Amino acid sequence: MGIGPLLLCVLLIVVLWWGPGWLLGEALGVRRTLLPVVAPLLGMGVLTVIGVTGNSLGMSWDLLPVTAVLLVLAGLLFAVRLVLRRRFPDKFGHGVRETPSIFGKHRFAGSWWIMLAGLVAGGAVAAVSWIVGTEGLLGINQDWDIPWHANMIRLISVNHEWDPSIAGNFAYYDTTIPEAPIRSYPIAFHAVLSLFWPLSNVSIPVFLNVFVLVMMAIQLPLSTMALTMLVTRRPIAVAAAAAVSGWFTVYPYDLLWRGPLIPFFAGMLLVGPFAFLAVKGALEGQKFWIIGIAFGAVGVIAVHPSLAFVVLPILVFWFLSALIRRKGRVLGITVYLAVSGVLAAILGLPIIAQMLKESARVSKQVWAADTDRNGAIQNIIFLNHGSMAMPILTALVALGCLAVVLRIRMWWYFGPVLAFAFLSVYTMGTDNPRFMTLTAPFYDDQWRIFGILVMLLVPLAGLGVAQAGEAVEWLVRKLRRSPAAETGTRTKRRPNHIITAAASAVVLLACGVAAIPYFKQNAQRININTKVDGATLSASEVGLLSKIDQYVPQDATVLNDSCDGSVWMYALGDRMPMIRHFEILPTNRQLLVLQKLPELATDSEARAAAAELGIEWVYVADGRIRAWDEPKPGLTQPDSIPFLELVVREGNAALYRLDWSQLPGGKAEFDAAAKDRVQLDGVSGILENKNPDGIAPLGRIC
Repeated sequence: MGIGPLLLCVLLIVVLWWGPGWLLGEALGVRRTLLPVVAPLLGMGVLTVIGVTGNSLGMSWDLLPVTAVLLVLAGLLFAVRLVLRRRFPDKFGHGVRETPSIFGKHRFAGSWWIMLAGLVAGGAVAAVSWIVGTEGLLGINQDWDIPWHANMIRLISVNHEWDPSIAGNFAYYDTTIPEAPIRSYPIAFHAVLSLFWPLSNVSIPVFLNVFVLVMMAIQLPLSTMALTMLVTRRPIAVAAAAAVSGWFTVYPYDLLWRGPLIPFFAGMLLVGPFAFLAVKGALEGQKFWIIGIAFGAVGVIAVHPSLAFVVLPILVFWFLSALIRRKGRVLGITVYLAVSGVLAAILGLPIIAQMLKESARVSKQVWAADTDRNGAIQNIIFLNHGSMAMPILTALVALGCLAVVLRIRMWWYFGPVLAFAFLSVYTMGTDNPRFMTLTAPFYDDQWRIFGILVMLLVPLAGLGVAQAGEAVEWLVRKLRRSPAAETGTRTKRRPNHIITAAASAVVLLACGVAAIPYFKQNAQRININTKVDGATLSASEVGLLSKIDQYVPQDATVLNDSCDGSVWMYALGDRMPMIRHFEILPTNRQLLVLQKLPELATDSEARAAAAELGIEWVYVADGRIRAWDEPKPGLTQPDSIPFLELVVREGNAALYRLDWSQLPGGKAEFDAAAKDRVQLDGVSGILENKNPDGIAPLGRIC
């Protein structure tokens, strides 16, 4: 990929990720020192509300109408804010307890430069790790979830419709949607990216890679800063946390190579900004921010509903500490957060109602433990889970824990940390179903829960660096006793921030040099599954799938084996495979054709099933998502089937055309069956079968 397309892609993603929220934040009077952190949160929320509401009103999910609605909404909110501030300056003026600096009493000259240095250092390490791991942003993840995300982006960009139920129709066009495992899906992430992907002129896998690059380089350290600011306002601690945010393996790298869980990761990056905006707004009494907090809550839920159960413990434990430390302001804080929550529930009710359709399926997911309880505790202590132990980061986190112990105002943060530490031990080290309800929002997935825990530990690592720097500064101050001190006169000397910052930088640099193996491992973890030429999807398959539209008509359905790379067909080539994702189970008639394709000339039942499915094209490749998966019996020897005509072969991938004129009943049987297949809402390739079949009882297909 040349530098020109890369820069254009980065620019589009930056505008998309920060632009809408920045506009809304300006309208609501959110300070510009906060906007870089919270703009993505606000943007995701407002776009979700526009999408859900617009869909119910018949609005097209397209860039122009969405932009128009956003501008009108921002203009109205800005006008209302100005009117209220002029008419009621006492009630709607500046916050009742507005502090002069975001750092409070910890501010010193050069604070912002230190923050910028931490942002750049953390973003650079994470970005380089991602670029190397994705083979220059050109690799495609060979594992489970990514083709689904890619397919959804194309589907929404073509369909111009915000409707989570379309995911069910995309997955199961040959059965009734209520019977399908996937009936709805949280599409906010895909819908937002679909607005700008068509402008990028790059493939969807590359677009997703560049999106994650921007997240790693900018949003990851920014979000870490926001989360750290909840614990401490010390600039050095906040900057150090940003600097080390890309060092850990479990979060974010394991979440990105196992799946990858890109929407979940993107949602995790909104947790810190949301909690910080809610807490800061409540403390300062910023009335207009209530609307922003409500939109932000919708944004967190829309990207991934489970993350609401991460935000809640953080806010609950912070609120409990506020009950003790801020007794005179508890009522105001309670009312502020309650009003924000009610407004969020009102704005988010439509998207929440859609997502509840999937709650039963999600809650039934069970992941087996992969170690015992002692092993799980060791994983948590050394911050590893199938990767190398990280004692350097363990030491920094331990120092951070010591810093929290020494400062009673920070004790509340141990609440959410210990809660997710317990859930991590439970999911990794036991199979006891007693706490299944607590882990159900996270699919009972130990990788996600441990990732959340590590996300919460990163601020402690930054605090540990700052604590080490402060210890050095204290020691230097003690050694440099003044003459007055020698004569017995007691004088109070203020801490030297230059020494603290320099000592922290030295500690950070020393740890970084020692942690070089961690950086190498992180890139290697991403590269486990992300390949230009991989076992599931080879370079030859990518080439053929990317130009399959040159051979296959727009509305055709291609017979395929779901366990090879063909599930990428729609995302790469805009043509619809019969099976659209690794997870999707075939219907009985789909399985019959996959098993008995060579017998269509003699098996009338299999032939009728192929006609009902509209199969005229067959795609065959030898890539497998799992090495032990066996190809479907009907696709093992396609060249020996007399009524299959080879259209094109590229490396290990081939496309065939099924000649119905060589089969009993001929093309007439095929055409007659077409009456049962109808386009759904005019979306090419998305069919609804008026004669639906039942899902084959296979458990998991791959």
